[in-house]
Amino acid sequence: MSRIASVVADVLGAVVVALFATLMALTLLQVVNRYLIGAQLFWTEEVIRLTLVWVVLLATPVALYRRQEIKVDLLPLPAGLERGKVFLATAASVAFCIILARTGYDFTMRAVNGMSITLGVSRAWFYVPIPLGAGLSVLALILRPAESASDGGVPAHPETP
Repeated sequence: MSRIASVVADVLGAVVVALFATLMALTLLQVVNRYLIGAQLFWTEEVIRLTLVWVVLLATPVALYRRQEIKVDLLPLPAGLERGKVFLATAASVAFCIILARTGYDFTMRAVNGMSITLGVSRAWFYVPIPLGAGLSVLALILRPAESASDGGVPAHPETP
């Protein structure tokens, strides 16, 4: 199962990179058209916004699976308490993502019949990444490798030079 999860994380990471490259190219196109050519492409702003939403919400499960989220340790704890703290933080994150997925699904269903005037597509495309990203984040949190290097996972606090 962990091999499949790793492949899915890699594929999703590649999709995020492609979407981000598209985002950058469209932003450059918009700036060049607006300030150098003096014409504005009316559709680029909305596509950029849509792409940004997809990038952020699809990159989240990849970062969680790879344990690349930002961690702030306020109090050093003994090993036993540290494991408990990590478990509680993961459980709280899973609960939050489940609530976010459910709420995002509700928003998506409400937006299905609305149309984007600029793009001519359903407004739901702006909301679909919320339940999708949150659902994938739940899976990433559950399936991610163990935290210790001896278990084959990523160290919790990698040494920095």
